[in-house]
Amino acid sequence: MLDYTAAARLFVDRADSGEYFDSSSAERSRTILRSLIEEPERKLLFLLGEPGVGKSHMLETIGKEMGTERKIVHLREPFFDPKAFLVRLLEEVGERSEGELDRLKALAVERYGSREHLVMIDEAQLLSESSLEFLRILADTKAFRLLLSMHRKEGEEILAKPHFRTRSHRVVEIGTLRPEEVERYLRGTLKRAGMEEISQMVTPKLLKRISRYSEGNFRTLKRMMQSMFELVQYAKENGREGLSRPCDCVLDMAAIELELIDA
Repeated sequence: MLDYTAAARLFVDRADSGEYFDSSSAERSRTILRSLIEEPERKLLFLLGEPGVGKSHMLETIGKEMGTERKIVHLREPFFDPKAFLVRLLEEVGERSEGELDRLKALAVERYGSREHLVMIDEAQLLSESSLEFLRILADTKAFRLLLSMHRKEGEEILAKPHFRTRSHRVVEIGTLRPEEVERYLRGTLKRAGMEEISQMVTPKLLKRISRYSEGNFRTLKRMMQSMFELVQYAKENGREGLSRPCDCVLDMAAIELELIDA
């Protein structure tokens, strides 16, 4: 018996799931990031992309891949207190973190300047102006290798400001999935879970609609697939035979539910 609830669970979106899809854009971003992180010069790095394209997954992937080579400090939420940020950095390397801000900064520069590491900050577009300036000052010491993940629009606005524009930094951007990559991701996910029959129900015509509604956004795609399979399961359990398999109508219902299209 087909279990559409199990199919829906395959597409639950969790940033900490460790999931990584090797789209051409993600692979390019990953390759460039690894290369920049391995450079001797510790430039301030920015990872930009629209909400939902996979920036958090990228940080998780980079952290796991490079964790054996260097100390990884991953802040999954932005910090709002420079002193608390320094305390976290020092605790990560087993250092007592007491004293005033200047002392903590000097100690962090000493400890991180002498070791290979990567400090990653997710959702960095939420940082305050003063916090961003603090990071810029830390980057100027050349002791820290900082990677800031930001929404593209806000990130571009921040990078246009003089105190970032005139400093040494690099920007890497993640794009969206192409239609053929949407198909490869969906079919691959279902087939690896032993759901070949359900995969075959997703017709080329339906795939085009899925790609159009999701606009190639990884998170949107997953949420839409989760919703579609949940709706199919509901229809199946309630005798709605015409809606008890993936089809345009159920997909439209899922897209309306997620406010991707108008009712």
